[in-house]
This record gives sequence, C-alpha cells and structure tokens, in this order.
Amino acid sequence: MGYRKFNFGSKSWSHNAEDYPDEIERYSEVGQSKNIGSVDSISDLFRERFEIVKELLETQAGFKASGKIRDLLNYRKRSSFKQRTYRIVGIVENTRRTKSGGKMVTLEDDTGVMDVFIRKEDPAVDSIINDDVIGVFGRFDKNNPNMFWVDEVQYVDVLMNHQNKGGKDYDPVSIAFISDVHMGSKYFLEETWDKMVHWMNTDPLAKNIKYLVLSGDTVDGAGVYPNQEKNLAITDIYDQYEYCARKLDELPDHITTIMLPGNHDAVRPAEPQPVLEHSIQQKFNSTVHVGNPCRVTLNGIDMLSYHGKGMDDIIPRMDDVTYEESVVGMKHMLKKRHLAPIWGERNALSPEETDQMVIRNPPDIFVTGHTHSHAVEWYRGVPCIVSSTMQGQTDFMQMLGYSSMKGYLTLYNIQSRESRVIQFHANDDVVKKVA
Repeated sequence: MGYRKFNFGSKSWSHNAEDYPDEIERYSEVGQSKNIGSVDSISDLFRERFEIVKELLETQAGFKASGKIRDLLNYRKRSSFKQRTYRIVGIVENTRRTKSGGKMVTLEDDTGVMDVFIRKEDPAVDSIINDDVIGVFGRFDKNNPNMFWVDEVQYVDVLMNHQNKGGKDYDPVSIAFISDVHMGSKYFLEETWDKMVHWMNTDPLAKNIKYLVLSGDTVDGAGVYPNQEKNLAITDIYDQYEYCARKLDELPDHITTIMLPGNHDAVRPAEPQPVLEHSIQQKFNSTVHVGNPCRVTLNGIDMLSYHGKGMDDIIPRMDDVTYEESVVGMKHMLKKRHLAPIWGERNALSPEETDQMVIRNPPDIFVTGHTHSHAVEWYRGVPCIVSSTMQGQTDFMQMLGYSSMKGYLTLYNIQSRESRVIQFHANDDVVKKVA
C-alpha cells in the first residue's frame, strides 16, 4: 500500500501486543441512577459536587476555606475582620463583565451567597463559567464592606510536578484512539476505515497495539437531529450496530476494542450515559462496552475517556477554546476537575446520586472525541488526546464553516509515553512522531 518504512526509535514500539495479557479493570459503571430528575435531586447533585471539589481543593491544592460564606458576611463589618485576608470556596452562581474588564462573580455555598470582584489582570478572569467550584483569596474593601477584592483564584488543577504512570515497569504495548466513526452515515469514510484496518493487519508497528478505544458515535444513530434520515445509508440503528460489529471483526486478534457511547448512540442523551443495552452488546464478539465517561485501567494505566459533548457549552464561553482547538477545552476540564460543569445548556446532564462527571484524580491518559478535530498535547504530566473522526464533511459541518480533521489514528505507548499518529485519509500516507 506504499506506507513509509517506520524507524521504531524506542524499543517499546517493537514488542508484539499478543505476548502480553489483557488487563482491564473498570472503576465503576456510570449512568445507573434511580433519580427521577426532581428539583431536590438536582439540588443534591450540586451540593454533592460542591463538597467533592471543596475537598479536592483542600487535599490536592492545599486551599482551605477560612469559613462558610454566612460566617464571613456576618462578621465583615468588624474593623479587625476586614483588615485580614480570607479564603472562600463557592460554586459560581453567575458572572458579569464590568466596564473595567474585570468580572463580578456571585459565589454560593450551603449557607449563603456573596459577590466577589476579579480583576482583569487575573489569569482566571476569562475561564470562570457558571457552576464552577472555585476558591478565592482576598479581602473586604476597608471603605465598602460589601466589596470583596480577589487577589487570586484557585482551581483544583493538576499539580505542576505531576507525572502520569509509565516507564520500564509497564508493558511495552500501545493504545490506539479513534472516535466519531459514524457507521451508517452516507458520510462514513469506509475506504479510509478499511485502509486503517488493512494497516492494522499488516504493518509491524500495528502489532504493538493492545487496545483500540472508540470514544463515542461509532454509529450515526437515528433521529438524532431533524431530517437525519436523508444522510443515512443504513436507516435502522440496530442494523448500524450489526454492520459495525462485522467491521470490528476484521481487526487482528491481538487488538481488544473498547467502545463507549456518544450523543449519536442508542442511549439516553443526558450525561453520564450508561453502557449500550445488552441486545446491542450481543452483536459484538469481543468488544468491551463501557459507559460515557469511562474510567478504566488498561495494563496498569488509568484512562479517562469522554465523548466530549460538554465541549458544546465550554466553547461559546471561552475565547481560547474552539472546535478546532478542543484540546484547550480538555485542559480546562482538568483544571476545573469537571467534564461538563454547566447545567441546563446545550449539553444535557442527569441528576445522578453522585456527580460522575467530576475528575477526582488526574488520569494517566485523557481522551475525548465529538469535535471531529485531532490533537495530542500534554498538560502537566497528562497526555490529552482528541480522537479523530472517520466521517466526511457533513452539511452541518459545512454550515459551521468548520473542516474536520479526518482519518488520524493516534497511538500511545504506555511504557515509553510516546505518541505516534498515522494519517489514513490523505493521498500521501504519513507516519509521524508526536512529542
């Protein structure tokens, strides 16, 4: 097929994955709540989210609140009180930009609400959005006790010196990532997919692949948007899954597929999304089905895979995040420790008994899809991968004026911590190393 010969460089890429056993450990199943979406259950979810992130701020970021909001408001008029600096933890109720370029932010905890002012010079001023849980450090104005000036905004974030797991103690095998294949769509790039499968069955580098992670929207679904049937080659969603299962059967035996749902799949649209129903799973011979988001350990490596629908709410509110640069949004998710912080916007959330969208600890690999983009970048010791699509330019993409990045397969070797990207959609097949 004319592929360029690949110089392995690191010996970790030269091992055969079939020589190492599958070691898959699931953390928990998501989207299994018995809640009915009442006002009380939504309030409980926010209360639980607040308590989790508040604890993370204290234990992982070293930020401990000086007291509850009600206590600070009750004593703020005391002369001895207002000369001091204080630490406050709250959930963002709303924000508004001021003429000076700063932001007035209303914070809330379980005892009350208060307004704080964040100056335009603060690096966090553009990243704060509704429903963030943050810590602020500052003081009350000595002449106006109703004004609290913020000196610093604290997210949980990932520690600067953090490093993910990997190295000689881990198996020299790799994980492959692709997303948004959209089988069943007229725009499914079947030739590109088949080209990738042929490569996986014939190329020496592909023998190193232990797992293939499909991060949602593997099929195009039905009834996802108005008049979708015009864009479907397979109109029945169960036939789409049957077709997908037979396509996955063509992969070599040493590759185990891990599949999670997305907003086009046959599960509820609200996140977190449960695993596909049993009747669909039965169509697949060896695929491991998980919910969205999923947190699994693969041969000792902690992977967080999220389809990425929460990006639809982040992108309109942050100037530095776009669909083309959704990897920047992933960094904000790690910083905020939440995959989809905003409630009641474009991305539907379910009021689970516990907030399953919180990132309690940094993963060893973080991967998303949904945006039909592609990237591999590191953030504070965590590789962030935006999985490429196998769908052509749809009419919706054309309306947005956005050209998707198609046919890129990302490989990550868990021993060497190196990434490689193979492009299958372009005329010239390219193999390149990503730092």
